[in-house]
Amino acid sequence: MTFQANNGVIYGLGIDTGGTFTDAAIMDMRSNEVLFKAKARTTHHELSIGLEEAIDNVLDAYGHRSFEPSLVGVSTTLATNSILEGKGGQVGLIGLGWKPQGGWELGAKMQRFVGGGHDVRGRSVGLLDVDGIDAAAGEMKGQVDSVVVSGLFSVHNPYHEIEAGKLIGKRYGIPTVLAHQLTGELGVHERTVTAVLNARLIPVLEDFLSKVGRILTRHGIEAPVMVFKGDGTLMNIRTAMERPVDTILSGPAASAMGGRVLAGLEDCVVIDMGGTSTDIAVLQGGVPKVTSEGSMVGRWRTRVEAVDMWTTALGGDSEVRAAKDGGVLIGPERVVPLCHASRTFPGLNDKMTDLGQARFLFAPPGQHRLSQTEERIVSVLREKGPLAPVELKRELDDVVLLDSHVRDMRSREVIQGIGLTPTDVLHATGKYVKGDRQASLMGVRLFAGVLGVKDEELMEMVMRSVSAKIADEVVRKLLSDEIGALPDSKSFQGVMDLVTGNKRCSMISLKAKVGRPIIGLGAPAKEFIAPLAELLGAHVIIPNDYEVGNAVGAACGQVSEFVDVFVYPREKGYAVFSSYNAPIPCGGEDEAVKKARELATKYALDRARAAGGVNLTVDLKIEEERGRSNSTLQDDELVQMRVRARAVGKALEI
Repeated sequence: MTFQANNGVIYGLGIDTGGTFTDAAIMDMRSNEVLFKAKARTTHHELSIGLEEAIDNVLDAYGHRSFEPSLVGVSTTLATNSILEGKGGQVGLIGLGWKPQGGWELGAKMQRFVGGGHDVRGRSVGLLDVDGIDAAAGEMKGQVDSVVVSGLFSVHNPYHEIEAGKLIGKRYGIPTVLAHQLTGELGVHERTVTAVLNARLIPVLEDFLSKVGRILTRHGIEAPVMVFKGDGTLMNIRTAMERPVDTILSGPAASAMGGRVLAGLEDCVVIDMGGTSTDIAVLQGGVPKVTSEGSMVGRWRTRVEAVDMWTTALGGDSEVRAAKDGGVLIGPERVVPLCHASRTFPGLNDKMTDLGQARFLFAPPGQHRLSQTEERIVSVLREKGPLAPVELKRELDDVVLLDSHVRDMRSREVIQGIGLTPTDVLHATGKYVKGDRQASLMGVRLFAGVLGVKDEELMEMVMRSVSAKIADEVVRKLLSDEIGALPDSKSFQGVMDLVTGNKRCSMISLKAKVGRPIIGLGAPAKEFIAPLAELLGAHVIIPNDYEVGNAVGAACGQVSEFVDVFVYPREKGYAVFSSYNAPIPCGGEDEAVKKARELATKYALDRARAAGGVNLTVDLKIEEERGRSNSTLQDDELVQMRVRARAVGKALEI
């Protein structure tokens, strides 16, 4: 149902839960214009708190008594962060017809491997071991939240996976995820990892989306909720709960699409600088490049399509540190900026004055599995924190290897740091003030004193270093896309410094010139991305509403689903293979290709409709491999053919 205001505007509400801020934007869905926008700090221990605050803020800006959007779009870093932090449900794995090779990690709590599976032509390689499946599921009942069934070459014949899933569900009632339903790509390792991660994420995303639903209900909003996928497209809430793994890199993908919408450009480089990281994507024809081999999250290689995003640990909340050469280093550690921390901890400014230090540690709310020593560290920080490192050492002078414990606990976000950041420098200059400017000025003064420079000189050093680092990452992204992996050496970094203007050489001039417009997004974009016009000789655009680009992208995406169907020769004739049915025999190549096109089109349309798409169109792409025939009278023989059907449509009829 489409709701239309009296003034003819069709409203959309975009929401993005990022690493630092949760953004919300009310959009005119006809013109893609941002009408109202708001931000709130992301509350990591309970995302719904920051989410509701952002929605409250944007509705306050809207100011009307009632608001009913036609669509709510949500992008989130939840899936990515949950995988990196090892969160989620407990998963059992039953493999059919294969066993893991040495060194394979699959992510399941319990795993068993039994007979079954198929070969590359979809033929059974052994009887399905029903008794083995029964025994494995019986062991897992009560020990896991769900079971993944992953069969050998199930993407070419899913029969054994389907039968195993029926048995487990009927006899034990355990929720079951079938690997062939998540991806049609070959590679049993990656396909299994994808299915296990999906199963782990189901309770995480269900909890998050149910909270989103309750918040919207409290505000009287009944519009359908669409969730942004990592490939830059949307899916409805039902599909998202079935395939949460598709939301990996959802936030960065939303920024890429938001940049396109706000700038009105199809071919561009989008840079989104947030509090935690800076994401860089290249768009061609309005579509971001998608990873061909599946996204990588932490140590897990998946078969999930996602935007080919270049991410660097550089953001507004990156910690500023002193370099050995007297300069400054930015990141990669993330801390809470002094300007925000002083609002949470009112005595912090006095503590900075008394200690002459601007670096502190504290323990945020949250539940964690901790050792006895870690429990003690958290207890001290919650009782007396925030504490400077020297104070913590004094409180825990009997703890062996305290620094090592602190480093490990910070990596898991059990404890967090407070320190000087680029956000503080912006506050100190007065260019961006959303927190306690006095705390930022005090931090700059203390840090400048350590380096023996004036406050203004330190601020200029930080501003220049951040922009130079972003320029370096842009050049690396564009070069790696063109020529492949780049060397990681001191000499190559020296060349990069010359190219981006970070250093000068009297004998030779190397100057980068980026030939595609750069779109800057994120709260610090005006100050840190705009200088790329000079550093990279680029046309830089900081569009209106740049600070909520992710929320814009979340509301303005399309629905897109693809399906792969394969044609292979057999001893007699050909056969059509897919993850939707057993192989279909065909007499000749033309008949097989026609059938493959029909099936791919049907399945792609079915998936796109199920994901919430309307006004769908289908594009077919055929890739084939042929072997040379020994006869001049005979055409080259087909070895294999992939028919990919992609159904694309809108999430909303306008």
